Amino acid sequence: MSSDSIYLNGLHMLTLTEIPVHTFGAFIIVAKTPKKMSSIRWTMLLLHFVGAFLDVYLSFFASPVLTLPMCSGYPLGISVALGVPTPLVVYLGISFVGVIAVTILGFFEDRYHRLIYGRMSNGERDWKRKLYIASHYVLAFVFIAPGYLTIPDQQIAKYETKQKVPCIASEVLDRPGYFILATETLIACLCLIFMSLVVTSQAVFYVASMSRFLFLTVSKAQSSNTLRLQKQFFVALCLQVVIPIFVLFVPVFYIIIVIWFNIYNQGWTNIAMLVMATHGIASTFTMLFVHKPYRDATLTIFCPRSKSCTSDQSQLWKTRGTTVQSQAF
Repeated sequence: MSSDSIYLNGLHMLTLTEIPVHTFGAFIIVAKTPKKMSSIRWTMLLLHFVGAFLDVYLSFFASPVLTLPMCSGYPLGISVALGVPTPLVVYLGISFVGVIAVTILGFFEDRYHRLIYGRMSNGERDWKRKLYIASHYVLAFVFIAPGYLTIPDQQIAKYETKQKVPCIASEVLDRPGYFILATETLIACLCLIFMSLVVTSQAVFYVASMSRFLFLTVSKAQSSNTLRLQKQFFVALCLQVVIPIFVLFVPVFYIIIVIWFNIYNQGWTNIAMLVMATHGIASTFTMLFVHKPYRDATLTIFCPRSKSCTSDQSQLWKTRGTTVQSQAF
């Protein structure tokens, strides 16, 4: 797996899998989201699109080869043929990861707002929400900028890399597009930690607040069935975010270990990148599985015989003789 050709073929196979899977996921969101879930259709589609875009960016456009434990590497993707500078490819790749994090945060913020305030509109509140989300998207594109203010001289950095990692091949350092962001990882790590804390702390607040509202607060204005559906939907949303994150746990843990202990193993690093590139597919499959309307629609398309079964099961989304109104979501 240390071979560039084998690694690139693996990424291309992922691309061929990702495109139809993500296209189908987008179709399900647009065409099969029931009216009672219409309020989340476009935020769900945005979250899906951002994840799909990053997948294609990593597996096809950039196809990055990381040479850990240094903050360095080179691209193998179409960006090389297009002549896109490697520093720009790296900057955009890191920024798009931040965009996904902010989109997830925005998704929870939107659910929190709808759950607490319902469909009521408030001009000042809406303006503040838009400014809040916009500022976080700006942050997603600038949080890594401090790391770019200290980019070392590339020739000196290559020499230092060879001194720190003697087993790295000289032809790797001489690869076209080889770029060293930093010989010391402190600043880059601090940037990533800062962004992680900003997003994670707020996401935890929204999740905790919604959990308290749904599971600890009894609202007399809502029927028990509406509250039950909101709880089920909330749990499904959490699973949609958490399960793909678990896919990233092992490769991220590996990356931390090799950087901390100064280990160079290109084969295992490539495997870690391939696993990380499956995040979007895992997210799409999770979305199709945990949300019952999407699951039923998928089963109906691929298993027509299950249509009658899913029609019966769809009664979950109805009260006793009365359809739950759209404001429930």
